[in-house]
Amino acid sequence: MTQIARRRNPRGVAPGTIALTRAKVIALAAAAPLLGAAAWLWPEVPHWRPGGTASTQASSVTYLPRPLACPASGTGPRTGIAIIGDSHVAGGRMGEEGTPFGAVLESALGGEVPVMLSGIGGGTAADGERRWRGRDLGRGRDLGRGRDLARPGLVILAFGTNDAAPRGWLRDKTPVALTDFKASLTRQITHWRTRGHDVVLLAPPPGGSAAITGRLEPYRMATREVGEALGTAVLDPADSFAACPSAQPVLVRDALHLNARGHQCLGTWLAHQFCPPTG
Repeated sequence: MTQIARRRNPRGVAPGTIALTRAKVIALAAAAPLLGAAAWLWPEVPHWRPGGTASTQASSVTYLPRPLACPASGTGPRTGIAIIGDSHVAGGRMGEEGTPFGAVLESALGGEVPVMLSGIGGGTAADGERRWRGRDLGRGRDLGRGRDLARPGLVILAFGTNDAAPRGWLRDKTPVALTDFKASLTRQITHWRTRGHDVVLLAPPPGGSAAITGRLEPYRMATREVGEALGTAVLDPADSFAACPSAQPVLVRDALHLNARGHQCLGTWLAHQFCPPTG
């Protein structure tokens, strides 16, 4: 009898062990789809922190074909800055306690360089182009001083976040084709240059999850490519975030919009890029 048992189970493995192994295989097979779904969804999870969301690290797309000029102060022609863009410019979703980065920029420049903000939530580059087609910037709003901005010397264009539709499958939006995005930026640069304004591009900021930043990255690179093609400076908010204390998040809980700290970082950093402190 012993010899017969050994023939049927030559290695002497207990029958219960074989059954247990099969159960594990079945359990792993059942869990595989769940594990795959979790791995697929993981990049969408924001880098939430106390007080907001940390920005995903991203390679800089800053491009400076020549040193930036410090904008002229005063209220005459070709003085001040106009910033045209989306909800980042308007300070959307930030909360009442914060200040848009454009106003922070004006304050950091000592209040002597007026700054006009023209930002609309959800706006793409094409939306901004339609809004300003055939128009000039005369008598724009001068933040904080109640004066008219006669003719700003510098125009900052800040688009790309909405063009990228960075929420992906979480939102029913379609990304703008990169060729269309670049063409719109090119036309806007030409539009403002022919009217006597200097132009700087502000790249879309990286988001607060790997997936969001991944969808934004082609538009960040496209912004730089347009800058390189036209000899237009490109400034990257990612550089300003890197200069901020890493323990403090720069985005709100939606992992996309800047919080008060993010606006403070960006506005102060921009001031230093245009008018570096001396001494």
